[in-house]
Amino acid sequence: MQNDNEIFEEIKHSPDLNPRTEFVNDTRHLLIKKANHIRKVSKIKKLSYYWSVVIASLAMIAWTSLFGGNQYIVKSYHNVMSAFPKNKEEILTASNKNPSVFIYHTHNRESFMPLLKTKDPIEAQDKTKNITLVGAELSSKLNEKNINALHSDTDFEQKLRNRKLDYSKSYDISREEVQRALDKNKDLKLIIDIHRDTIPKEESTVKIDGKNYAKVVFYVSKANKTYFAQSLNLAKTLNYELEKMNPGLSRGVILKDSPNTYNQDIFPELALIGVGGPENTLEEEYRTIEKIAEVIQKITNE
Repeated sequence: MQNDNEIFEEIKHSPDLNPRTEFVNDTRHLLIKKANHIRKVSKIKKLSYYWSVVIASLAMIAWTSLFGGNQYIVKSYHNVMSAFPKNKEEILTASNKNPSVFIYHTHNRESFMPLLKTKDPIEAQDKTKNITLVGAELSSKLNEKNINALHSDTDFEQKLRNRKLDYSKSYDISREEVQRALDKNKDLKLIIDIHRDTIPKEESTVKIDGKNYAKVVFYVSKANKTYFAQSLNLAKTLNYELEKMNPGLSRGVILKDSPNTYNQDIFPELALIGVGGPENTLEEEYRTIEKIAEVIQKITNE
């Protein structure tokens, strides 16, 4: 029996073939017939795919509109999305185990004239470029000092608008987030609500070692009947340490007669801090934040 190589050599050296015209035509018609069959099968497959998509879409529409499938989809969506962090607070919760400091901003849109390039203090409000940048800086500085800190940049003002609530209800909205932070993180030792005050530049700024710093003030609500003594002691301690390390940086502790507790009634170590005013620069704010981080490190270690 001949092997493949022998057959190949025999064909290679065989004389040229001269097929009959009928054979060529028959072969051509056969190839055309097979090509048409292949195209027909391909077209049928495409039409089947198209109608499958159409039928599936119609079935989905009928299911969602007639049989309550939309509720299932919404529920499934929320279940999936709940597995992912929705905002910075939750991202930090996932990345920092056992946080000891939680930072947030009840009046989160308070901003700075130099940052927004405006000369009107009333216009020193912004959705993104605002006091939350200062809180983020404090969180970063604390984490650098091995103090686990959570920072929330939640837009509470937007939540007020969504619920059609007055601005005076800001603390009611931020209270919900403070409570969530407490529920999720059992090792919290300090909570800080950072604001920007409304005082002019000459009152909100101090020069230390040739550099401008935004001055700090600590507020304590008299309406807080639950933890008033602890809130006052915390404010006095922070103020004392800050002044001892940086004389003139603090404007002191101010007791407020407001009926609002500033959420100090739900946690004994909750400090409301005002840093600078509308005319301060972000650099001045950041310099002060570095000093506040040093104080927090000191009292945390103690």
